[in-house]
Amino acid sequence: AVTDDGPGIPPQTLPHVFEKFVRAPRGAGDGGDGSGLGLAITRGIMEAHGGTASADSPVPGRHTGTRIALRLPLSPQAPAQEGDA
Repeated sequence: AVTDDGPGIPPQTLPHVFEKFVRAPRGAGDGGDGSGLGLAITRGIMEAHGGTASADSPVPGRHTGTRIALRLPLSPQAPAQEGDA
């Protein structure tokens, strides 16, 4: 998971952060000029590999910040093949 100490994502925006072109309102001192595609691409990659992406804001136990958690399933270890060292 990645956690920041920023102001967080507004509650009305949080359910939509993984949708294309969604951007949270900019805060004072926020230099971000993102396109709103990064989290949508991230979720697409995670789902293509059987994983998930989720967001919490504010971070549980705090009053600010955002946490993006990425989870991938464990894959069973492939059997060793002849010639593997």
